[in-house]
This record gives sequence, structure tokens and C-alpha cells, in this order.
Amino acid sequence: MRARAAIPAALAILLLLAPAASAATAPASLQGWFLVAAPDMPDPRFAGTVIYMIRHGPDGAMGFVINRVLAEDWAENILDPDSAPAERTGRKIRVHYGGPVGPAEGFILHSGDYAAGSSVRVAGNVWLSADPEVLREMARREGPVRGLFVLGYAGWAPGQLESELARDDWAIAPGDTDLLFDPDLANKWRRAWDNRGVDL
Repeated sequence: MRARAAIPAALAILLLLAPAASAATAPASLQGWFLVAAPDMPDPRFAGTVIYMIRHGPDGAMGFVINRVLAEDWAENILDPDSAPAERTGRKIRVHYGGPVGPAEGFILHSGDYAAGSSVRVAGNVWLSADPEVLREMARREGPVRGLFVLGYAGWAPGQLESELARDDWAIAPGDTDLLFDPDLANKWRRAWDNRGVDL
């Protein structure tokens, strides 16, 4: 998969306002679904990955790899590398690899129990924000009950994802919220692969 030219983070979030597909029917849009890399995925950057799709339409597609971690660090270090140890909250945050595009752009996928004006609903109980304050509140245990902090994203130009699907590079599976936020990364691909083509 070739990386799409970078989409500004603010614009990408606004694009999420398109309605998500229903999990009860074959999706016209994969927003809110998983892309699951085929066992013989030809692109090594995406071998063994599960991608949660936040946008899919005629103008292209965008999603986040959800089963790779870059690091685990204090939230203060993530937000301000020059922060002093005394400013740390005592909670570390996993930094997930979201994809090869915009590797310095940070996003938070989170559950809908958290009310933030900066967040946009993707599908079901899954919301998205690029507001650093959400990360700060997660570190203070005042944010959403469940959340993923990701750097970068996967992107496709118009028609590109459809071509990859036609080549069977990817399978699709319903975007199960429990699987999305499950911290057990080692089994995410297998669980998503086993759910491919299944309506939940």
C-alpha cells in the first residue's frame, strides 16, 4: 500500500462526519470497520496489522493501525519532552503506531463515555479527537474509560483501497469495540481475522 499524501489533522477529523455503515449489511463505506491484513499481505509495513477505519468514501480512505505499539511513556513526556519528573502523574500511556502518514500527528480514539467538544463520533461508541487535553485527562484518570493514543495514520487515494480489496490484500471485519480497545495486542489480528465476513 502506498501512503497517501498527508491530510491535515483538523480536516481529517471534519471528514468523519459522514455516516458510518451499519454492521448488519454489506458496507458501502468501511467507516467503523476493521481492515485485516491478509496472511500474504505484500506490503511489509502492514503485514499482520488490523486497521480501524475512520473514513472511507469517494475521496479516499483513512484509518489507524491498532495492534502495534511504538513505546510506552509518561503522558507529560509525550506532550512536553522537557517536562520535569515532578510533573508526572504516575500513569504511562501507550503510544500506538497508527500508520506511515503524518507520523508526528497524534490522535486519540476513545469511548463515548467521555464528553469533549473536540471529539467527533466515528461509529457506535467510538470517538476521535486530536486535542492534547484528552491525553492529559487520560493520564490523570479523568478521561475516557477506554482510549488509544496513536501517532500517524494509514491513508488511501480515491479508488486505491478498492483495488487492494479486489486483490485480496485485506479482509474486512466488523469494528468490534471490545477488540479495538483490548490491550492484548498479540491476539488482535487472529481475533479480527476470525471475525471476517461476520455480522455482529
